[in-house]
Amino acid sequence: MVRDYELMYIVRPDVDDDGLRAAVDSVKSLVEGQGGEVRKTTMWGKRRLAYEVKHLRDGHYVIAELRLDGSKVAEVERALRIHDSVFRHLLVIQEVPSPEGEEGEVSADGALPADGAVPAESSSTVDADAEADAPPADEASEDEEEAAPHAGVAAAADEDEEA
Repeated sequence: MVRDYELMYIVRPDVDDDGLRAAVDSVKSLVEGQGGEVRKTTMWGKRRLAYEVKHLRDGHYVIAELRLDGSKVAEVERALRIHDSVFRHLLVIQEVPSPEGEEGEVSADGALPADGAVPAESSSTVDADAEADAPPADEASEDEEEAAPHAGVAAAADEDEEA
């Protein structure tokens, strides 16, 4: 059964622009070699990893939307595990196709964006709603306020006993 998938992969940080293009073309030909079709490739640019992976702290993030037969997914993932430039990947079923024409998208001829544009929604990982609901860092929570008077009394009692 042919389905829509989203493939996120991270390319080694030590590759230059030509090496990055070669890695993107290599992944595209890998998918097409399995009978799939790469519909859109979005470059997120070089980003810091959340934690060190294979002694690397940075990587070039790439998102590819593709159509592929489900029976070929295992073969694509096997090839990505042994790929020279790709050191992490995640292939998931895409529930809803993304809107067309986003910034940072690689054109049909495989050229990277000239200005190195990054999609606006990917530039920040902090959820604005969650940030607005969170109390400021310098304010104590209600539990801490209730515990604070008792802690102060205990500390004062210790000082009196020492004197």
